[in-house]
Amino acid sequence: MCWLYAITKYRYVPSLDEILLAINDAARMGFRYMELEGVGPQLYTVAKNKSIIKKRCEENEIKMINFVPVLPDIMSLNIGKRRKALKDFKIGCELGSFFETDMIQIDTFHLPIYLKPVYDISEEFRYAYNAPKLRVDPKFDFWEYFNNVLIPSISECNDMAKDHSLKLCIEPRTWENVPNVWALELVMREVDSKNLGAILDTAHLAAQKMEIVQCIEMLGKRIFYVHASDSDFLTEDHLEIGKGSIDWVSMLKALKKHRYQGYIGIDVGGRAEMRGKLDVMYINSKRYLEELMPKVAKMSVWEPHKENEENC
Repeated sequence: MCWLYAITKYRYVPSLDEILLAINDAARMGFRYMELEGVGPQLYTVAKNKSIIKKRCEENEIKMINFVPVLPDIMSLNIGKRRKALKDFKIGCELGSFFETDMIQIDTFHLPIYLKPVYDISEEFRYAYNAPKLRVDPKFDFWEYFNNVLIPSISECNDMAKDHSLKLCIEPRTWENVPNVWALELVMREVDSKNLGAILDTAHLAAQKMEIVQCIEMLGKRIFYVHASDSDFLTEDHLEIGKGSIDWVSMLKALKKHRYQGYIGIDVGGRAEMRGKLDVMYINSKRYLEELMPKVAKMSVWEPHKENEENC
């Protein structure tokens, strides 16, 4: 169960009591694994109450598999803000180690020339946001920012993750500095570490008009984790699985081809009107994949069409 459930059902950012309720929710719906976020100052709340959170997980037989410190200043041009955010990321790594997660996640946020931030943790959560408005700054040099801020920050986070025996994963998110697989490929080549991998978020990539099988072919074994929700490839929605246009059979076959053995998280929600039926959508999405996976497991990875048989 992805953390989008808690954000959608409760609020952005959930209180400690709501974090504990979300763990109960995961167990009630039949999940055994989930993720957790620490957003800005809330990271300290999670750190202060880590034993309470871990105990609730143990009581519900839930394992945390991914921790997400949400720290926009990690990509700030202001070196003081950036250093503070990187120190906080280390706290995130300590929490990941304490919760015995397999990985820790970093987001790449937005360019530092926005008129209004895309990702404002002080406002009520709104997932289907519009394109950011960027100012034209004569002094701003994108590739200088890329080489001197974005890559060093990711590299430092990766080093901290390794020091805590955690894999570092990046989720390409619409409108952010790393919005799609092509951008992530460039980042991975620069950082050059097998400890750095991808979260394959089907809805974000669909919103970028990227075919999911192509993304899997590009990333291969560098996929560390999958966020699964459906999409119509038109808007930034995280729909119930089976209610959109994603070809789940082909997606699972592509993961099978690359011998993916990681977690698939149900990542449905993001709109207030989904709250009333959120549990049903999570249970249905979970069931959809659980019923489909054994069928795909029996399929050949490549089943050529008649017209292609002569080229086999």
